[in-house]
Amino acid sequence: MLTKPTVKLAIMLSLLIIVSVVGVVVWQFYGHEKVTTGPITIIDDMGRNVTITNYPPQRIVSLVPSCTEILFALGVGDKVVGVDETSDYPPEVIERVEAGNLTTVGKYSQINVELVVSLEPDLILASGAKVQGAVVERLVELGQTVVVLYPETFSDVLENILLVGKVTGQVDKAEALVADMRKKAQEIADKTKNASRPRVYVEYYFDGGYATYGSKSFVNELIDMAGGINIFAGFEGAYITTSTEEVLKANPEIIIIAKGKMSMLCGLTPETIKSRPGWSQISAVQNDRIYEIGEDLLVAKGPRLIKGLEELAKVIHPELFS
Repeated sequence: MLTKPTVKLAIMLSLLIIVSVVGVVVWQFYGHEKVTTGPITIIDDMGRNVTITNYPPQRIVSLVPSCTEILFALGVGDKVVGVDETSDYPPEVIERVEAGNLTTVGKYSQINVELVVSLEPDLILASGAKVQGAVVERLVELGQTVVVLYPETFSDVLENILLVGKVTGQVDKAEALVADMRKKAQEIADKTKNASRPRVYVEYYFDGGYATYGSKSFVNELIDMAGGINIFAGFEGAYITTSTEEVLKANPEIIIIAKGKMSMLCGLTPETIKSRPGWSQISAVQNDRIYEIGEDLLVAKGPRLIKGLEELAKVIHPELFS
């Protein structure tokens, strides 16, 4: 027969065990990333139900630079075993490729399907653009788990970050990153809401005509968010070609060079713009308001997009952003 002290001791031990278990559960769900294993099903940007059997995935292949950037930003870069040749950010990507411990699976528009499959990925992130549509179909036919991301707006990019967080088991990190991006975007909106909206022209290449961004581009949306007006916002499409006559007619108050491989290839600089026949009539040239912003910051469909917005805000409204 148990004595009273023995019964009390048993009760105390039982309570201690219960408290310990509850403490572990609370730590897992509130003090740490939620622990979930087993298959999950999500809906990707193509409206497809995709089931990730090996969850969270331990081997990931990214066929899109923005997806690669998101994966590393969420702290799962060590799970990435393959990337497209265009993926070059963060710098760790290039370092790992050069060291031979990260496989490149072809150009963004020429993915080597067999090589991707040979990496035995648990998850593949791809683009819904026409250029990768056939690749996605083939990978699915081969039994691969493919999640398609196809953002068309700044808000879409935020939703994509959340989706990548979900499919990789990094929900908390994704939510924190998106919250920070939203906060920064709102701060810019608040500062510029009552400011004048100068006319802005962005160019990234020239070869006979001048390559710029139309209404369907991220650049157009970012200019608007930064408190400016894209002089070619009325033109359909993301990427368009314009002429001296059209630029002179619009008379931009600010000219921005999207500095990248294309601009360097054609020698696009503030000096070459100033030297163009007739361009001395343009307000931006007369007032020396020609700037350079990294093209990756303006068109990257990942976390760096907020940096592009911040850079645009600084050159469009220097009086508000010192």
